[in-house]
Amino acid sequence: MRRIIDLAQRVLVLITIVSALVVGQEKNNSPYSFSKGLDMTIASVSGGLLLGSILVDYTPMGVEDIANLNSDDISSYDVKAIKNWDLGSIKMSDLLLYSSIAAPGLLLTDKTIRNDYRSFSLLWAESVFLTLGITNLTKVLVGRPRPYLYGDKAPEEYKIKDDNRKSFFSGHTSISAASCFLMASVYDDYNPGSQLSPYLWAGACFIPALTAYYRYDAGKHFPSDLVAGYIVGSTVGILVPRWHTKNSNINVGLTLQASGKIKTHLSYRF
Repeated sequence: MRRIIDLAQRVLVLITIVSALVVGQEKNNSPYSFSKGLDMTIASVSGGLLLGSILVDYTPMGVEDIANLNSDDISSYDVKAIKNWDLGSIKMSDLLLYSSIAAPGLLLTDKTIRNDYRSFSLLWAESVFLTLGITNLTKVLVGRPRPYLYGDKAPEEYKIKDDNRKSFFSGHTSISAASCFLMASVYDDYNPGSQLSPYLWAGACFIPALTAYYRYDAGKHFPSDLVAGYIVGSTVGILVPRWHTKNSNINVGLTLQASGKIKTHLSYRF
């Protein structure tokens, strides 16, 4: 996940640049509208979450701590995961993750979306960055040991890696879901009623689930980690486009108060 955090720092710069280009320049045929209040709120919240994940006091488990782990503390729903360990599944889950992040770029083959690439790029960046912030802060706050720590299949040098207490929840699954569900949502908004949409939604559901399976088979995550990651990622992937839909009833923004404090507000118009 360290490489993904480094990528996120670049994404923050991208959000800032694209926001400046997009606001006030949406094409009339774009299904989306942008505002400094909404987009800077998303960028600020995402950046704050990621910064928080770096500042929180997090210490990986040492050899002695790992030896004291007790599988009896794991719920019956999750306990089978401790038997898993497979390097091939780790590599496959990595491949699926990076493929998922890149997949929305295929939408640029659609002329309508390509002509509105600025709006599309901002939605893409915001979805990934927000999901990454939520995921990484949750990981360090919860500090859940990974399943392979309980078994004897993983080598010791792997068990003492810095991310050995970042099991909850699955970042591979959440980011894959955010990207895939964003892709299906955005295509639907630009091409309502398209015959291709059901296939995109089917892929959006299947690819993160497949990613989750490989993370489970690799011994990296418990089932509950994967379910949580899937829910968070898919929710962000659907909500970010909805927040930007023209005439949306949802209003999110930042307000600078007289005291100098910044207040975030969320409202819904019925």
